[in-house]
Amino acid sequence: MFKLIFPFTSLFVCSVGYSQISGTVKDQTGAPIENALVCHSKNPSVWTKTDDDGKFSLPSGNSNTALRVGALRYETIKSQTIGSGTITMATDALIEKEGDVLHVGFDNLRPGNTYTKNELKDDFRIAYSKGFYEKNDESTDRASADYNESIDPGGVSLKVRFPKGQFVTDNSGIDTRIPLSGTFNTNYYQSTDLYLSYWVKFSENFDFDKCGGKLPSLGGTSINSPSRPDDKNKNAWKGRIMWRNGGSIQFYMEVPGKDNWSPSNEERFWGSRMDNENTADICLMEYQNYLNKPGWHNIELHYRFETPGKDDGIFEGWVDGKNHDIMKASVFNNYRLQGSRREDITINRLLISAFLGGSSKPEKYVPNEDTYAWFDEFRVSETRINEYNKYTGTLSNPNFESTNNTNTIYPIPSRDGVFYLKKESSWEVYDLMGKKLISGTGKTIQLEGYSQGMYFVRLDQKEAQRVILE
Repeated sequence: MFKLIFPFTSLFVCSVGYSQISGTVKDQTGAPIENALVCHSKNPSVWTKTDDDGKFSLPSGNSNTALRVGALRYETIKSQTIGSGTITMATDALIEKEGDVLHVGFDNLRPGNTYTKNELKDDFRIAYSKGFYEKNDESTDRASADYNESIDPGGVSLKVRFPKGQFVTDNSGIDTRIPLSGTFNTNYYQSTDLYLSYWVKFSENFDFDKCGGKLPSLGGTSINSPSRPDDKNKNAWKGRIMWRNGGSIQFYMEVPGKDNWSPSNEERFWGSRMDNENTADICLMEYQNYLNKPGWHNIELHYRFETPGKDDGIFEGWVDGKNHDIMKASVFNNYRLQGSRREDITINRLLISAFLGGSSKPEKYVPNEDTYAWFDEFRVSETRINEYNKYTGTLSNPNFESTNNTNTIYPIPSRDGVFYLKKESSWEVYDLMGKKLISGTGKTIQLEGYSQGMYFVRLDQKEAQRVILE
């Protein structure tokens, strides 16, 4: 089986201070690494980049100062002194990770914040792309690289704009298909059982009272059909999810011959219903508000096609680590029909779709002002990804318990260093290395004076929660 493995590494935004420290960053062969970011481990706001000879100079520190170094396709060094004057970086271990099919974090140095068709091709390592837009694939006005927002400290994310008064793909957000093969012409990679994970964050002015819009998902075609970048292929399918009223999440399928799967609207929503009205209008239904909360959210989807003749198909999803079994043994069953061209239908596309709409009634979808969403850390894997825990402390620090914590910390991010709790609790604040910084009791946590970045807050000795100081 042909696999595409895409490395990922964090780029750290790092600031300035007192004396000077200089050195060189090289790979394990001794070759210089250009554009590596170097910063203080304890103060990531002190930073610089290496030149084309791998050399750097920080206006602060000495030979005993612990440094953090990040570069695309290399393992991030979290803490190392300059020593002899050279820092050696190892190739990113993620390229050896079993089960990975695709991993893109957007942490690539690029000129300004543009995001063109060629940059999309470079990030996703594909030979062909129609770009992010249906009509104008060179347009960059609705997709950009954001150096100030990322799920990982100092990283880069993809920023998507939903223009005021606009909806559907021609005018709102982004929409493209990424083949899991390097080209649309030859589907080298085929699967019937895959996981997709990514992170999403919505702007503070995002209007969740509107009817909703599309979110990234997986799709594909039959390998007996011509592989095409558009939807004219009669055996193309999409396993979509959407955000809906209030920030709820809904799943649905776009398949040829829709009569083979037609569940009710209620069956397609994640979680329990929250409104009291007995309405059949999908735009008015309100279910659990997963996405209408500040900060980043992790979505993971699992698609498994049936074995022809067996009822073993499945679709399930996780939002912020919580599982939702959806339509077991009814979504993909009876779709890969024996004796038909659909018998060997496969999963072979990542659908990066994020746009308002799905209807011809603009008043139900269009925003009253420009709004935004950020996306980060797209991963496709043959095994469960479970990336949510990576950023909540349960994997980065095994001392954190995996116990549910219903207390709410807000705002995230905080710009003045003050965080509030829904109820009085004992709390502890840890840095990214798992070192406890401060602790206390009450409904307020004060982090004024600490460096910008990500921290973990542990409440009442339960699972750590991620917070961001801007």
